[in-house]
Amino acid sequence: MTGRELSYLAGAGSAALLIAALGFQAAGYAPCELCILQRWPHVAAVIIAALVWLTGWTRALAVLGMIAAGMAMGF
Repeated sequence: MTGRELSYLAGAGSAALLIAALGFQAAGYAPCELCILQRWPHVAAVIIAALVWLTGWTRALAVLGMIAAGMAMGF
């Protein structure tokens, strides 16, 4: 698999998780504070996958994603 295909797969997986979480919320399950915080990395993954799809900048966006993940681990 190429880096571009992997980014599509990661973005699709994150989008599926977000859709499922919003589906549970629409069904009446109230999310906890941690559940809401855990959605943001998935939103970032979907945005990065969309940017790869639109621009084709696989390597630059992979580095950006690694930097963002490292910063998130520091918080």
